Amino acid sequence: MPLNKIQSFKPTVYIPVALQKRLETIHSYPLIVLQAPSGFGKTTVISEYLCQSDAHQVYWYTCMGEPIRKAWNGICKTFSHIDRSVAKQLETLEYPTQENLVDIAEIMSRCNVNGDAWFILDNFQYIQGELPERILYAFSRYGCSRIHLVVITQSIDPIDISGIPVDQAVLIQNDVFFFQKEDTDAYFRANGVALSRDELDRLQMLSEGWVAALNLQLIRYLQEGDFEATDSMDNLIRAVIWKNLEPEERRFFIAVSLLERFTMEQAYILFGKNTLPTNIVRLLGGGSFLHYERNSGAYTLHSLLQSFLRQELRRLPAEEIRGMKKLVADAYAAISERYYALCGYLEAGELEALLSLPLKASDFSLYPKDGSVEILERVFRECDREILVRHPQTLAMITFELFRAGSYRAFKKGCSLMEEMISQPKQNGLHEEDTRILTGQLALLQSFAAFNDIEKMSALHRKAWEVLDGPFSNRTDWNDSWTFGQPSVLYLFWSASGALDRELTCMDECLPYYIRLTEGHGTGADCAMRAEALLMRGEDTAAETLCHKAIYLAGSQEQDSISIAAEMTLLRIALLRGDTEGFENVRKSILGRAKTGTEPAVKRMADLALSFVSVMTGANDVPEWLTDLDRITGILYNVAIPFGVLTYLRWLLSQGQDAKLLGIAQGAFPAVEQHHFLLPQVYFYLFIAIAHHRLRQKKEAEEALDCALSLALPDGIYLPFAEYGEILAPLLKLKEKKSGMTKLTALCKRHMLGVEKIRKATIYGQLTPREWEIAHLAAGGLTNRDIASRLLISQETVKTTMKSIFRKLGIRSRVQLQGLKDAEKI
Repeated sequence: MPLNKIQSFKPTVYIPVALQKRLETIHSYPLIVLQAPSGFGKTTVISEYLCQSDAHQVYWYTCMGEPIRKAWNGICKTFSHIDRSVAKQLETLEYPTQENLVDIAEIMSRCNVNGDAWFILDNFQYIQGELPERILYAFSRYGCSRIHLVVITQSIDPIDISGIPVDQAVLIQNDVFFFQKEDTDAYFRANGVALSRDELDRLQMLSEGWVAALNLQLIRYLQEGDFEATDSMDNLIRAVIWKNLEPEERRFFIAVSLLERFTMEQAYILFGKNTLPTNIVRLLGGGSFLHYERNSGAYTLHSLLQSFLRQELRRLPAEEIRGMKKLVADAYAAISERYYALCGYLEAGELEALLSLPLKASDFSLYPKDGSVEILERVFRECDREILVRHPQTLAMITFELFRAGSYRAFKKGCSLMEEMISQPKQNGLHEEDTRILTGQLALLQSFAAFNDIEKMSALHRKAWEVLDGPFSNRTDWNDSWTFGQPSVLYLFWSASGALDRELTCMDECLPYYIRLTEGHGTGADCAMRAEALLMRGEDTAAETLCHKAIYLAGSQEQDSISIAAEMTLLRIALLRGDTEGFENVRKSILGRAKTGTEPAVKRMADLALSFVSVMTGANDVPEWLTDLDRITGILYNVAIPFGVLTYLRWLLSQGQDAKLLGIAQGAFPAVEQHHFLLPQVYFYLFIAIAHHRLRQKKEAEEALDCALSLALPDGIYLPFAEYGEILAPLLKLKEKKSGMTKLTALCKRHMLGVEKIRKATIYGQLTPREWEIAHLAAGGLTNRDIASRLLISQETVKTTMKSIFRKLGIRSRVQLQGLKDAEKI
């Protein structure tokens, strides 16, 4: 066959008989897993089978080794073709963790679609190690039986589908992907080639039934009338594909191998012309080594071909490699993948092009902070001062991102360089308008460095607004939680004992400027902070009014963190008043916001808020991640960690683990002092006092209580003491002559009565939602292990929750629990 026809030849896909039989069953399963090493034809086979089956709704996402947040973002965007609402809710979770598996399962249960829809998740092995083990179980919990998730993976590790009912999932592994001799013969005949028995035997020996090798040997046979005498895939690719390409076409495919996936627009950039040669067009048009995703309009290379091409890349001269990386960066910039473009330009040494990118904060949101910090710090190291000063806006954005990522040393370097530029604008080539904008941007950036010094921040916000007379950047750049993913504004900004009223006034004055600079970020925070301060002083009516104002204002700008902060204060007000109905309504509101909120950390904020308050009622539904110190420090922003630790200590106190509490509180205290957070300091001292008191260490208990009171009383912070008034009563009596103790004691009495009402309501029927769920499953005969598997939680959590259920219902056995269910009392 002539060569030009060979190059346009697209082999007819053939599915081995054993595999065909397995595939014919997949329509009845929500979850289908195809697991086999690279080159077994998994992608081609499922694509062909669904085409043969007349499947119309097929949506494809191929993982290419991108960070987990970016992969999850791509998965959600692809899933939006099936159910837009569900995809949006999944995207707000950031990415799957052990903590949000139940949420994923619940969200997926709401799926709805007309007709069968197939969601293909290809190259799952790239993200498998970063996901919780039960992710597939959670992700396949559709409320609609017509949605099918097909997971394609090269992983040699077993895919865990245990716990999934046998009628819900099927695992198809590599044994049925091998071509038997009869399959090989049928495949070649389907492509117009009748092999002799000797040829068939030889081909089977060379390929070992591996479809990638068979595809290349088929084309080789059509080209040369014989097989390539090798069992090396690289040699086959070289003989069948590589040798037939022109040098410029080879360079094109090597460049393509550096991209995750590529569009035709990017292909033109890489080739350097507005048209592509016939050879490239034909290869893009079909074949087993390139896959086209219709829903994204992008191509992906087969991993075998990509591996071959990257080996060829290493053979090129260093200068040519740099030029190729520059082209790849251009290709990424063309589709606004600016983070990858930045990395590419940096690798190519194209620093001017790098700094010419219109970078935004959102360009970094899907990538690990550690990686972003390393890249941006490297930009500062490798870019000469002369280059940086030519790009003041990019310098400001990089400096801003370094602060958000926690690289404070590099952040200060960026601010210093901006100060130098502003001090000598003409020498640095700055026009008057550039100088004005840079001055305003620097003032806002310096306000971040003054975090927790609200007076200094206020002055800098005012200066930034007066100079800029407009926002610092787009509203989309400020999607992060204003409270750093924890649910208390007072926690962040009460920093000096005796200065709370002044700090509240500063917040009232400075926040409007910050809100204008960020187009709404932090709206309502001033009301939320003042409401929390009022409640701390026992002024719950005024606090309630401000909470509702904060929620209204925050809702107008989708500021979930502010809404949750205000709702946590409302929850504490209900607890103080013993308002069972109000407590339940606010709790439900927070749970609802956790499902519908738009901020990335909204679920964690809801967990923190509910756990911080509900532990006071004796409820035992604290999420597992908040009972594990390593997970708390690994999940939360650095600024929010003290609040997470505080919630953990609160839980330890409720469990009577006093010695453990003392050790952790003493170890964590320096970090709290470093941030100048007074509220957690009060609580830490308070918990230390209680633990010492219960361990009969009177002197140490009194000393710790004195420290807590000395910080709190000057500002009228009474509520922390009132929450533990019953335990602290003997110690507080010794301090009754201190100023403010009369109000504190009165609040203690109110709080004890309110909590008692809530607890009684809980004991006589108001189990938490998780307790209700576990109670019903246990009453239905499920074991702790069965319940853990069903709800994606640990057996230890089930065991602890069952104890709480028995205590609240006043029973001692599952038989009694069954009796309550039969009597319809639960």
